[in-house]
Amino acid sequence: MGQTTHVTNIELTSRTEPKEGYYVYLRMPLSEPTDLSTRSRFSTAWLLVSVVLLTLLLSVPGKPSQLVAEHWLYLPLEAPLAVLILLFLRGKAFAAARFLMIGFLSLLLLLRVGDLISRTAFGRAFNPIAEWHLVTQGWSLTAKTLGKSEALAMAAGSVLLLILIAVFLYRGLGQLANLSKRSHKRAVVACALVAIVGAGVMVMEHQDKKDYRVGMVSFDELSARIDYAHTVIRDQAEFTELLATDPVADSAPQFAALKGRDVIILYVESYGRTFIDSEQFAGKADARLKSVESEILDAGLSVKSAWVDSPIRGGRSWLAHATLSSGLPLTDHARFDRLITSDRKSLPVLFSEAGWETSVLLPVVKGVKWVEGEWYKVDRFFDRDALEYKGEGFGYVTMPDQYTLTAFENNVRATASRPLMVHIGLMDSHAPWGPLPIHQPWDTVNDGRVFDGTQRHGDTHSWARPAPVRIAYGKSVDQTLKLVGEYLARYADDALFIVVGDHQPASVIDGWAPSSEVPMHIVSADPELLERLPALNFNDGMRPLESAVALPMQSVRGMLSTVFEVPLTSFETSLK
Repeated sequence: MGQTTHVTNIELTSRTEPKEGYYVYLRMPLSEPTDLSTRSRFSTAWLLVSVVLLTLLLSVPGKPSQLVAEHWLYLPLEAPLAVLILLFLRGKAFAAARFLMIGFLSLLLLLRVGDLISRTAFGRAFNPIAEWHLVTQGWSLTAKTLGKSEALAMAAGSVLLLILIAVFLYRGLGQLANLSKRSHKRAVVACALVAIVGAGVMVMEHQDKKDYRVGMVSFDELSARIDYAHTVIRDQAEFTELLATDPVADSAPQFAALKGRDVIILYVESYGRTFIDSEQFAGKADARLKSVESEILDAGLSVKSAWVDSPIRGGRSWLAHATLSSGLPLTDHARFDRLITSDRKSLPVLFSEAGWETSVLLPVVKGVKWVEGEWYKVDRFFDRDALEYKGEGFGYVTMPDQYTLTAFENNVRATASRPLMVHIGLMDSHAPWGPLPIHQPWDTVNDGRVFDGTQRHGDTHSWARPAPVRIAYGKSVDQTLKLVGEYLARYADDALFIVVGDHQPASVIDGWAPSSEVPMHIVSADPELLERLPALNFNDGMRPLESAVALPMQSVRGMLSTVFEVPLTSFETSLK
């Protein structure tokens, strides 16, 4: 008999060969079966969690209305089909398919999150072709609201989370390659069965016209996004045609009725019809408008008001400003980019050619070039630094409106050698509506040092809790209107003032209103000037009539160049 050797704890490999003359008995360690079983269970669990996560991510909503539990009770058939495809692939094809699937899912996730944010803030889906710049605007607002380090941490955390999800899914779905033949066959049957049953349910949905919570939304969504991109391209072609003609500029308006007067446009941030009509603000708005009207009438001024239909909602104020100044509806940033590279004359240019000195004051612009300045072509531009504010900031609001208006009076209006045409952006009522400045006696404002950090009230609010945000919004607009009334009564003189909202507030305030209308108030010490305004749109007082026909914002430029074109004396004569 040959020698018998009992060997334990020897690693079995394909190279293990018994030596001649020996019988080798290989006994695996007692712990090895347990380890293999544990790894197998871990791989199976990882795979199952990955499939569930894939299913959930395919269902991530892109609309605020879908942020409900019911929305997640949905089976996207892309999930079982994706797993089924991977089950039939091997090697490099398997790895490439996984990579493409995770890439597509990540892109879809980013677009839907973009849609969710854009619909909450602006009431429309995110358009990466026309609105890529909103990423930087969102960063700026978040950094000012939360603080730069907190915003950076949140952004880094979001990117890291997306990367971790992608890696987890990539590795988790990779476990499909390690399935035993038996498990592989079961997985194929299960996925095929789910796909077939799901397809049958989709047919029933179409026939019964009911929603059975099954479908292939990502492919429909991809098709819709491609169509949307084509729409944007077609819109650009149409907008280019609109730019080609400008009858207002061709007529070379002289604004003869306004000769010798300053013309000053005050844009009140987020001042929309919602503030006047909404049940939660109506009482406060009515009292404030009556108070302002009384104050300016006591100062010898007259006022007429109208509704103006803004092309935007919830934000992107520069589109509203440029719409009024260009006479064209700027519904997205793609149109804006095209406009500011064109030779279409802005409203300040028209006034400049008629003899006015032009200026723009935008305290929100800071540390960057005012890119549209090359198109507006004003004589003087004042950003945050040029306004030389010496006080403390108010979060996103760089300086209180009371200082902006004081600096305008002291540094611009008092030093002008000719009548002024001015565009001023007021910021106190800009989101996130806190903290707010405490108004000071006008004679004490000076260089703004009085706003030393103690002259403020309210806090920055999280939009996750809408109630405090709504209260702060109402206070900010009310406070801004009070300030404007004081300013007009004190400084109006013989100027023509146009006080106009830029857009309706975001949906967090009162949902999306049925219209995008904003109030416009035109104030002058000469009531005969205001009598020229179209009665279809304008009425006496600070409150526009509920039934008044709204004036498209792009029509304001043409209206100003028409109703004020005939000198006052000639106009009066023509009425006799």
